[in-house]
Amino acid sequence: MTKEEIIAWFDAADDLSPLLARTAPVAEPAVRVGADTPMLLASIRLPVSMIETLDGLAESRGVRRSDVIRAALAVYIDQQTSPVSDDEAVRALDVLRRVVVDRATQRPVAA
Repeated sequence: MTKEEIIAWFDAADDLSPLLARTAPVAEPAVRVGADTPMLLASIRLPVSMIETLDGLAESRGVRRSDVIRAALAVYIDQQTSPVSDDEAVRALDVLRRVVVDRATQRPVAA
């Protein structure tokens, strides 16, 4: 899930137990690839037009296609694994607080 989907889910959810049952802390943050980082081959299929665009980007920057793909994946992984912002955390905690208070008073949640 993206951060936006998580926030929307928190805003709409009246039962957080499924989410809380599946949560676990991230063991380690995403690692940036350096020149001495061991690599594995990952074969993927991409549309011809995307390969042509990647090759153009690589050529214009003087790098290999793999470098462009690794850079794009690194940005994506960072976005998907980065901690939520303070505002997002406060909003999620506010929703959680409302759910807990409403459950304690046995009132339906108005998310």
